[in-house]
Amino acid sequence: MKIDSIEIENINGIKKLNIDMNSHINIICGMNGVGKSTILDVITQVFSWNVISKLKRNVRADRGFASVIVDGHKGFFDTNSFSPNDNQRIKTDVVGEALKFIYIKEHRMIDHQSLGGITPDELREERYHKNEIINGVRPHTIKTWLANRVLFEPQGRFSEAELFNLDIAKRTFSIIDKSVEFSFIEHTSLDIMVNTSRGEIYFEYLSTGYKSLLFILLGIIKEIEFNFNPKIKVTEFDGIILIDEADAHIHPYWQAPLIEALRTIFSSAQIIITTHSPHMIQAAESDELIALGLNEDEEVVRLETIKSEYGFKGWTVEEILEDVMGLSETRSNDYISVRKDFEDALEDEDHEKAAQSYEILNKMLHPRSPMRKILEIQLGSLGE
Repeated sequence: MKIDSIEIENINGIKKLNIDMNSHINIICGMNGVGKSTILDVITQVFSWNVISKLKRNVRADRGFASVIVDGHKGFFDTNSFSPNDNQRIKTDVVGEALKFIYIKEHRMIDHQSLGGITPDELREERYHKNEIINGVRPHTIKTWLANRVLFEPQGRFSEAELFNLDIAKRTFSIIDKSVEFSFIEHTSLDIMVNTSRGEIYFEYLSTGYKSLLFILLGIIKEIEFNFNPKIKVTEFDGIILIDEADAHIHPYWQAPLIEALRTIFSSAQIIITTHSPHMIQAAESDELIALGLNEDEEVVRLETIKSEYGFKGWTVEEILEDVMGLSETRSNDYISVRKDFEDALEDEDHEKAAQSYEILNKMLHPRSPMRKILEIQLGSLGE
C-alpha cells in the first residue's frame, strides 16, 4: 500500500497544494507554519473513521477539501468547520487498510512504568483500528511487547518472522550508539535493562533523545507485530509510516543515522516524515525531499530544489539552511549588525571605526574561521 499523491485546498494555512509521493522515503521540510503537520493529519484523516479536530477550513474560504490517492484509489474529505469547538464534517471517504498504517506523533515520551505481568499482544481489528489510528503509537505498549518477546523466546514457539523482528528490536538499542546495547529483563520487576558506557541502567534512564529514537524504531516494529497475523518480517511491511517532527529531542549526530535506519529496517514501507533538521536532509536523495515554503503572496508552495545524483550528501548545513530551508542568513543578528558597521566604515574609509568593528568581529568568529583573514585584509587596505 502506497500513497501516490495528495491534494489539499483551503485546509488550515494551505490554500492549494499538490504533492506526488516517493514510494519509499519522503522528507517534508520547511519553516514553521507551512503545513508540514497538516499534510500528515490529512493523510491520517482519510484512513480514519474518527475526526481530527485540528483540520479546519481556511479562514479565506467557505470550505476546505483534501484528497489522497492510495494505490490508484481516492480517499477524501471536505469540511466547513472553522471554530475550535466545531467538528462539523460534510463528507469523508475513507480509503486504504488501517492495519497497514502507522503514525508516530511528535510527542514521544517514555517514562518508567511498572509492569504487573506479561500481557498478550493487542488484538487489532480493522474496523476498530480505524478509530484509533489518529491517536498515534502509544508508548506504554512498547515495553510490554518487548518484555513478552524476550521472556517467551526460550519457549521456542515463535515463528521465523517473530524471531527476526525480535533480533532487530534488540539491535535497535545499538543501531545509533554502539556503546548502548540491550542486556536483559530483570525478573523481579520485569524492567528492561541496557548496558551503556556508564554502566547498566534501566531502559527509561536513557536520555530523552535516545528514547525518542527507540520510541520510533521499537514502536514501528511493535505495531507491525500487533497488526499482522500471521506475523510478517518488518522488512516485508509494505504499508505507510508517518513520523511527525522526526528530529524532535534527537542530537544532530544521530539524525542522519535515524534516516538510514528507517530506510534499511523498513525497506518495503513508504515512510513520510516531517523535519526541521538539515542533518536529515543531508541523508536524503534528491527525489526524497519535499521542501515547502511561501511564495510572494505568502501562500504555501513546494519549492524547487537542485537535483543531484548524490542528493544532499556533500552539502554543508549552512547551504541546506539557505538553499533548501529558505533561511536568508545563518549568522546571528548581532554579527550581521557589526559586519554592516565594518563595511560602512570601509566604504567611508574610516580606519578607526573599521578597526573597532574588526576587533568585535574577531572575537565573535569561530577560532578557525577563514573569514578572519579576509576581514584583516580588508582592514589593511585602508592603511593607518
